[in-house]
Amino acid sequence: MKARLLLRTTLLWTFLLALGTPTSPGRTSPGKLTALVGGTLIDGFGGKPLRNSVIVVEGERIRAIGQVGALTIPQNAEVISTEGMSVLPGLWDMHVHLMINGHSDYAHWDKTYPPLLESVIMPASARQLLLAGVTSARDLGAPLKPIVAVRDASPCSSTSRS
Repeated sequence: MKARLLLRTTLLWTFLLALGTPTSPGRTSPGKLTALVGGTLIDGFGGKPLRNSVIVVEGERIRAIGQVGALTIPQNAEVISTEGMSVLPGLWDMHVHLMINGHSDYAHWDKTYPPLLESVIMPASARQLLLAGVTSARDLGAPLKPIVAVRDASPCSSTSRS
């Protein structure tokens, strides 16, 4: 039961990241039904992949998981096709450096780019992680003020959600 709840929570966060920020037009409204249909669901616990999966989300909660033909998709649900895709819990990277992005000359980088860390470099690095499926990360060495600002500006940061 705990594993199923953890899977639902992780899938929800991955889904919410795809929807955007709390104030963006893509944000789900309370009670809105969405169905992710057709993908291969990987539970992250070593279970057998669930092909032709259906994930029904109501507002910000995963309400049901099943398969096409076995789980009824509510008529008023927005259907998002995940056919040909894998749907899985977001990955965690516990050793990242958002301030170091694609370079090898630390002396030049540290003199030239600090003014861009918070506004350009760190958000771009965070987006690269997200596009690679990493939904949670721990930065090990960034300057405190910029990294906290980037964290707080994230659509799924607990500090940015009310």
